[in-house]
Formats: sequence, structure tokens, C-alpha cells
Amino acid sequence: MSVIYPEATRYKGNVKVKAVLSVADVAAPKLATEINAVTSVDVSCFLRDFNAAVNLNSGTAPPRLCTTTLLPQEGDAEFQAIELRYVYDPQEADTTDNNKAKATLEEGLEVYLIVRKGLAARGVAYAATQRAEVWKVRLGKQIRTRSGDDAQAEFEIQQMAYPIVEPELDAVIAA
Repeated sequence: MSVIYPEATRYKGNVKVKAVLSVADVAAPKLATEINAVTSVDVSCFLRDFNAAVNLNSGTAPPRLCTTTLLPQEGDAEFQAIELRYVYDPQEADTTDNNKAKATLEEGLEVYLIVRKGLAARGVAYAATQRAEVWKVRLGKQIRTRSGDDAQAEFEIQQMAYPIVEPELDAVIAA
């Protein structure tokens, strides 16, 4: 009997996130007209992290007279708001490259976040047949802050992204 020792894919540098205004089919977002549309913005190098959390509630069914053992049952899935933290330049206009994320991720806007994992964010462009997660979210208030209080701190924006519908976690990018 053989033992499988799978290779791991590193997280750092291998997550690409694009903010897209419109997606017709979340199971197969179109590369040319949706992901690479003029209005779409790659926010990968702006973001500190992208970590969407889901809580699975559990409980037990009401016991009956003949019940001798109570076993847990899976309940509803609760999707958490996603914290977005991204850099910006307080001295530049929103039209500059340094403020593309700030200008695109406006409060109240509904956007699709196309999250591709496992390929280099900076070296590998989105392509047909790649797998991605598609999150439709409503963006919360942009809170201007800083990343810390040490010598390396940067100006950043904290913002919550609220999932509107259940995400498509295994979308295949269409040509």
C-alpha cells in the first residue's frame, strides 16, 4: 500500500483578487468581457489579506420518547463579513494608480471579487480554464487608518465586504 504525500501550494504571493462590476454566470465568469473589462481592477497588490470565514452552526434534533442518544446535526452556514485592508496614498487623486483600490471599492457598491488561488499573483494573468472563487459582496464604509504604529506602518483603508449570496467556490474561468 502506498502512502500519498501531497505537495503543498504556498499561500503567500499566490492569491490574485480582481474587483469586477458585472458577472452573468458566477460558475463561469468570462475572461475577456468581465474579468478583463476596462472597469475591472486587480486589487491583489493593494490587499493585506483575503480570508473569507464561514461558521457552520450545529445542534441536535429534539429528542423523542425512544431516543437514547443525541447526536449532533449540521445546521445553517453563516458567512462572515470579509475584512478588506488595503493601502492608499492620502496625497494623490483617486485617478492615480496608487489609489485604484480606494476609487474602485466605493461604499455601498455591489461587486464581484474574483479570487484565484495557487498561481503567482504578479506573474500569472487570469486565463480560461483556471479555477477561482466568485464572491458577490456589498462594500461597507472605507475607514482610513494605518497598518500599525511602528516605523514600517503604511496608510491603509479598512473596509468590510458583506457577502450577498453564497459564493461560487469552484468557478471555471471561461474564454
